[in-house]
Amino acid sequence: MTPEKFTDTLKTATPSQLESLDEAHWRYMSLIGIVSDVLPAEVVEADKNGYPQFIKLDAGLPVFNDADCTTFMEAITGLPSELCEAWRDKDYYELHGETPEETAASQEA
Repeated sequence: MTPEKFTDTLKTATPSQLESLDEAHWRYMSLIGIVSDVLPAEVVEADKNGYPQFIKLDAGLPVFNDADCTTFMEAITGLPSELCEAWRDKDYYELHGETPEETAASQEA
């Protein structure tokens, strides 16, 4: 998703929805083990018990999966996938300075 697209999509969300998206994204990141000590341990433990299908490892390292992230965020927030995808892609862009598609293209080159 381009920065213009995720920005336009997220403009349709209310402040409360944006807060829910942010929390759900941190919960996914905590669930899969990419971050720790961001959320209370009991929240992470409850998510691990409720959503074990999203915890995936590759050579012992956590695997971030776009589809799983979106599905988890939808389940947690009850918001449409378009908003969850937009938040996910915005976060990636802010972290990496490029879209997931740009990263994939540069890795293929």
